[in-house]
Amino acid sequence: MVAFQVWLDVIFTGLYVCVLAFLVFHFVMGIVKGRFHKKYVEGAWPEHDHIPPATPKWIHGIHMSGILILALTGMYLRFPFFYGGRTIMRNLHFVFMFVVTVTLVWRVWYAFFSKTNADWREFAVGKKDLASAGGVLAYYGYFSNTKPHVAKYNVMQKMSYLLFLAMMVVQVFTGFALIKANILFGVSPRDVLVGWWLGAVVGGPAAALWYARTLHYILNWGFLIMMTVHFYLAANEDLPCTLDFFGLKKMTTVAAHDHEDVPVFEPAPQSEPEPEPQPHPHPHPSPEPVPELI
Repeated sequence: MVAFQVWLDVIFTGLYVCVLAFLVFHFVMGIVKGRFHKKYVEGAWPEHDHIPPATPKWIHGIHMSGILILALTGMYLRFPFFYGGRTIMRNLHFVFMFVVTVTLVWRVWYAFFSKTNADWREFAVGKKDLASAGGVLAYYGYFSNTKPHVAKYNVMQKMSYLLFLAMMVVQVFTGFALIKANILFGVSPRDVLVGWWLGAVVGGPAAALWYARTLHYILNWGFLIMMTVHFYLAANEDLPCTLDFFGLKKMTTVAAHDHEDVPVFEPAPQSEPEPEPQPHPHPHPSPEPVPELI
């Protein structure tokens, strides 16, 4: 089991390094293709027809901060990179576990039951989204400067958010399953969540705890990778929206428009020159003849 965990350390550390290297390569390609100049110099960022409501922004900010703290404290518990911090890190991990769980439940409730902005439909993947997947991948892969825009979020964003939600549910479940203290009327969360059924399959509560911890650790790496890519895309693809999210600069909006394929970085069409005025066929009409006097 120890050897297996060491292999996981090697695999995911190498995978994370590869992800960082790919993001650097992607950013350099943006400079080569001219997107960096268009966005950061000319200011050709995506347009928005409204500013996101405050409540989901606050929930997202708290949730994001909590996940970041959980990821860092969890990695410290696995790789203690300074001496004497295990107790503090474990307590922080325990506290923010509840913070992330509460904000997760809050956001799902908000998506379905908010009286002013129940936005669950914005995350649903439909036929138009699936049909646009190839175009979205082509845009992010620098094969096209046109990004299909059929909804508020593109299909890759929607799939990422749904995957993130599924991972969060499993992560919360395995996280609480790691608690061995008898805090539930004399029974531990480990026994309630995995000990009675998984333990019977794998050979006891201790073995069930190992499986839960291993899955929890793998998902922790998954969240680190997803957050890294999310931060990069937020800053590189829509910096004004990111600055508005953190309250650093208010985002400007434009009039509402229909969602369609948007040529993001194509040059503006040149206006046709006005035609030169044509000479009149009779610029100086001949005067009428004057009758002769008899």
